[in-house]
Amino acid sequence: MKRYESWVVAALLNSVAIQASTYLARPMISYKLLELHSNSFTVGSFGALYALFPLLLAIPLGRWINQFGEGRFIALGTLVIALSTCVLAMAHNKVEMIFLVALLGTSQLLCMTGAQALFANRTAQKNYENYFGYYTFSAALGQLIGPVVGAVVSGSSGILPHSTSSAFYASAAIALLGLIPLFFGMPMKPTLRVTAKSSRENASVKRLLSNPGMLVAMYASLAVSSTVDVLVVFLPVFGKEKGFSSGAIGVILALRAAASMLSRIKLGKLTEKIGYFRLLIGSIVASSVACVIAAFSTSPLFLGIVIVLAGLSFGVGQPMTMAWVSRISRDDERSFAVSIRLGGNRLGQFLLPAFAGVISGIFGAGAVFIALAVLLSSSTQSIRKASRE
Repeated sequence: MKRYESWVVAALLNSVAIQASTYLARPMISYKLLELHSNSFTVGSFGALYALFPLLLAIPLGRWINQFGEGRFIALGTLVIALSTCVLAMAHNKVEMIFLVALLGTSQLLCMTGAQALFANRTAQKNYENYFGYYTFSAALGQLIGPVVGAVVSGSSGILPHSTSSAFYASAAIALLGLIPLFFGMPMKPTLRVTAKSSRENASVKRLLSNPGMLVAMYASLAVSSTVDVLVVFLPVFGKEKGFSSGAIGVILALRAAASMLSRIKLGKLTEKIGYFRLLIGSIVASSVACVIAAFSTSPLFLGIVIVLAGLSFGVGQPMTMAWVSRISRDDERSFAVSIRLGGNRLGQFLLPAFAGVISGIFGAGAVFIALAVLLSSSTQSIRKASRE
C-alpha cells in the first residue's frame, strides 16, 4: 500500500461525483432553455456563460491553490455545485439562470483545477500518463452516470424531458455525495509550501508560455476539451432538430463517456507502445473524422455509433495534454500551469458555444460538428512540429 493511496481514492471518487453532477445538469440547462422557447443562439450563449467566469479566475486560482491547498478548493467547488444545481431546479426564467449557470461553471473549475494540480504535484513525472489516465477515467465514469441518471429521473414527454427540475435535484444530491470521500482521505494543506510573494512571482503567464511546447500543448487541450463541451451542449439541439428523444440523447452522451473510459484504462501502456505524439495526433484526426460523419446522422442508432467512436479518441487527448503541460512545467509553477491550461480550455468553451450557436441558427446544428472537426484538425500540424523539436 502506498502512502498516497488515500488521497488518490478520494480524488477519484470526488471526480466521479462532480462530473456526474455537472454532466447531468449541462444537457438539462439546454433542455430548460428550450422549454423556455429559447433559440439555438441563446443555448450557445449560455454555454459560453458557463465558461466566462472560470476564464477570468484562471490566473489567480493557480496562485491561491499553492497558498491554501488543492483539497480545500475541491471541497469548496463540490459544495457550490450542489448549491447551484439545487437552485437551478427552482429557476423560472433565463435571467435567474444566468447567475446560476455562471456559478456552476466556476465551481466545476475549482474542483478540476484542485484535482489536476493535486495529481501534477504528487505524482512522479514518469507516471503522469497512468495517473492522469486514472483521473480522466473517473471523470468519464461520472460523465457516463450523469446523463443516464438524468434521462431516468427527468422522464420524457417526447423530444423534451418531462421534468428538468427533478434532474437538477438529482444533480445536487450526487454532488453532495462527492463530499463524503474528502473527509476520509483528502489532504487540505498545500502539497508545496509556497508563500504568497513567491506564488505571485511564479505566476507569470508570459514566462510559462515561453516553455518549449507549452502553447502547442494548451491549444491542443483547448481544441479537444472545447469540442467535448460543445457536443454536450448541442447534442440536445441536434436531437430536437432531428426528432430524437431526450432519452436517446442522454444514452448517446453516456455511451460517449463509456468509450472515453475504455481508451483511458491502459493509457500509459498505449503511450509506450505507440509513442506519445503519434498517439495524440492519431486520436485528434480520428475525432475530426467522427465529427464530420456525425453531422450527417439520420437516426439515434447511427449517431450513437459515431459518437462512441469519437469518445474513444476524445478519451486519449484530454489526459495526454494534461501530462504534457505538467511535464514541461517547473515544480513551483505546476499548479499555475494546470490553472492556465484549464483557463485556456474555458476560453475555447466561452467562444465556441456562442459561435456554434450562430452557425446552428444559420445552417443547422449539424454544421456545428463540421466546425468542430476544423478546430480539431487545426492543432495537428503544430503538434507534429513540436514532436520534432
